[in-house]
Amino acid sequence: MKDTPIISVRSEPDALLTKRHLATRLNRSGRWIEFRVADGTLPAIKLGRTILFSWPDVLQALSKFRVN
Repeated sequence: MKDTPIISVRSEPDALLTKRHLATRLNRSGRWIEFRVADGTLPAIKLGRTILFSWPDVLQALSKFRVN
């Protein structure tokens, strides 16, 4: 069996995140992520039926809601 390196999503800042990984990072539900994509708050990349997220793009989008 060929050894495949395991790459943590957290260790790769430019890696694309799945909805589940993004929800975990933001401590939100997958449904909350879906609502934010639907209302245009979170930028997403759609490849077929798969929706992916760029962490830097998500941070930039959410920075608009910074209170201080």
